[in-house]
Parts: sequence; structure tokens; C-alpha cells
Amino acid sequence: MKTIHVALPEYHSPLNYGKGHTFDKYDKRILQQLDLNARTTLADLSKKVGLSRDAIHYRIKKLVQNKVILAFAPIYNPPRLGFPTINYVCISLYNPHPDQEKMFLAYLKQNKYVTYVASLMGKWDYIIDIMAENPGHFDKIFKDIRHKFHELIKEYEVYGVLQEYKYEEIGKLVYE
Repeated sequence: MKTIHVALPEYHSPLNYGKGHTFDKYDKRILQQLDLNARTTLADLSKKVGLSRDAIHYRIKKLVQNKVILAFAPIYNPPRLGFPTINYVCISLYNPHPDQEKMFLAYLKQNKYVTYVASLMGKWDYIIDIMAENPGHFDKIFKDIRHKFHELIKEYEVYGVLQEYKYEEIGKLVYE
């Protein structure tokens, strides 16, 4: 198999599970306001948080440096983008060689229809999220993955999303 080299933005790197950041009330207020509107001005943040614009700027810079904030990016509505078919796929691998697993992960990460990849403990080795235009499109995307890695994929199970009720509300873990 050919090795795939992918240059992704830093926020697509594996999450750092090291020592957590210590938040004070101002950090929490800043995160809450950014969660509501990441495009808000420093002047508006200053009024809502109770710190000067320079202090807000410094704190946001520290939150980025400490990798608490990985990106300032919009949250998209996949059906409105033309991708109403959303499937989570759990995958179990045969005892993979590390190089095979790296190639598998590189392929998943470069595939624009695979929007989430995580390794798991338990029966499944990975969970991936595939967004598609329709069920036939999903079938084509996943068949391609299965075909390219047929010697590696032992078992899989597909879970189709009917409705999402809560989405990307990670900030609330800190400020509420």
C-alpha cells in the first residue's frame, strides 16, 4: 500500500490529554461569550466579562497557547450543506501492524466525508462519522474505505443518525 501524507491544521491533531488548564471566573466568562458568538469584538467581550480589552486579548491568547481553544470555526448544519445522511460507523480491525494503522488513519483523516475519527476501548477499535448526500453516496464512500482496507477491517457496524438533539456544546463543561 502507498503511504498517504496529509498536512492538516493543528486543531485536527490528536487531543492532548495532559494536565488540564486552571480556569478562573474570567476565563469561564470569556469561553461562555465566545461559545455564544466567537465573532464578538474585544470591546463587547470587555463589557460582558468585566475586564479591559487588553486583558481579554491576553487571556484569549493564553487559552489558545494552552490549547484550550483549538480554533475559531463555525458550527455547520450538515443537512443544509447538502449532507443529510449522517452515519456513525464502528470498526474493529484485525491485529494491525502500526504502519497499516497509520495508513488507515491517514486515509480517514484526508477523506472529506469522514468528519470524525476516534479510537475506542472495547469491542470496536474506531468510530468514524461519515456525512453523505444520500444513502447511495454513503454506500459508495464506505465501500471505498472497506475496499482499500479489506485486509485490515475485521468487522463494522453502521448507526444512522435520524435526528441530532445536542451538538458541539463542549464549552458548557467549563462555564456552567
